[in-house]
Amino acid sequence: MKSKLTAVLTALLLIFVATPFQVQAATQFSDVGKHWAKSEIMYLSDRNIIGGYSDGTFKPNEPITRSQAASMLIKALKIPLTENTSVAFKDVSKKSPYYQILATVNEKGILRGDNGYMRPGEKTSRAQMAAILRRAFDMPLDKQATFIDVTPSHWAYQDINGIAKQRVAGGSNGKYMPSDSVTRAQFSAFLVRAMDDKMKLSNYHSYVSTKGKTVEQGGFTYFTERDQKYNYSIIKENKETGKREVILKREDIPKSQWDFGSVIFMHDNTRLVLYNDELYIPYWSGGFSEADEVPFAYSVMKMKTDGQDLVKMKEPSLMSNVFVWNDRIFYTGRGLPYIGPDDFVDTTLSLYSTAMDGSSDKRKEFTFDARVTYDYYEESNNQPNLYREAGDDFLSVLHDHSTMYYFNKKGVFKYSLLDKKTIKLSNILGKRMEVTDTQLIVTDTKGKKHSLKK
Repeated sequence: MKSKLTAVLTALLLIFVATPFQVQAATQFSDVGKHWAKSEIMYLSDRNIIGGYSDGTFKPNEPITRSQAASMLIKALKIPLTENTSVAFKDVSKKSPYYQILATVNEKGILRGDNGYMRPGEKTSRAQMAAILRRAFDMPLDKQATFIDVTPSHWAYQDINGIAKQRVAGGSNGKYMPSDSVTRAQFSAFLVRAMDDKMKLSNYHSYVSTKGKTVEQGGFTYFTERDQKYNYSIIKENKETGKREVILKREDIPKSQWDFGSVIFMHDNTRLVLYNDELYIPYWSGGFSEADEVPFAYSVMKMKTDGQDLVKMKEPSLMSNVFVWNDRIFYTGRGLPYIGPDDFVDTTLSLYSTAMDGSSDKRKEFTFDARVTYDYYEESNNQPNLYREAGDDFLSVLHDHSTMYYFNKKGVFKYSLLDKKTIKLSNILGKRMEVTDTQLIVTDTKGKKHSLKK
């Protein structure tokens, strides 16, 4: 009795799900006249890929179900329905009008079920939509971070980056909102962009920077390199061919009023920041005090990845721990001067952000204590008066995607740029740290490494 009741309810559900796909000319939909996705809805309706309701509406803001999405993909890609399939679903009868459609997309790996359940009436999330469209149109997976709310640990991370890179899907204020349901209008827009290059978004834009001594993007790596005369340049290298190009030499950097005395612009510990088609380069500027042997300023310059449009940011400044996130530049103040590598001293830092020009719309985002510890720079042939800290970054502060990690005398902490919350991760007294996709690896003051879950 229970199995019969289940079968009846499933059949009724599928009949209800099928109703929205009656053929209806887009120009006659009463609720899409001024909708942002009108052109995409018309595109699909004109090709009989999607239809409206019997009351003349399209209901563009209603969530789309898994069976509806499958039906649209079958029509859009003109995929022949599987005949004489033996696949059985626990929640879709073989007599259902959606059975062949769901069996077909399941066998082709476009839309998959779990433990025999296809969940035909379930709402489709934006993350699921990304995976479905990427598989259906055979788009490449992509590891480059795109949205501030989709980290490498998310199951659809590479799917979402993939469809974003192909200009099929964008976000809002840097967010993709992967758990939100996809509306009928949104799915229509994403599907049309996947089908027709002329309908794609105008450009791809990432909201998350990468930072390191070596950074890579689009088949190229960027790093600093020293020549025999101890001068540093920025190198661009083709990962496939190994071909190198010098895109910035020290002598090409324009002087300013602050550049007096001994000047070092780049060094072995320079950590580049790559954000879309721009490189942000922390550097030292100005003369050095005999008392503390530190530069007059720690500043940032930026240029295009092709070596063009070099610009120095605001000077003089004390910009440490620089990164770019959601179209803003973030950095901390300088803190204390030189502290020995074995001294455990904390200083109070403030995290600031500015507009992309590096100076306007300055905001104080967060204040925290961090250990004063740096990488060290000891090249006497290059700069005999500078033996102490490299100075650009504290080793106790690390930015990763949408999180800032830091350690001090009380332990290891993380600060979320998304929700502005701080969480203590451990009581470990740190000396330096690094991150992987899933872990934060902290080296303590005795040299032992600890793996912490991010």
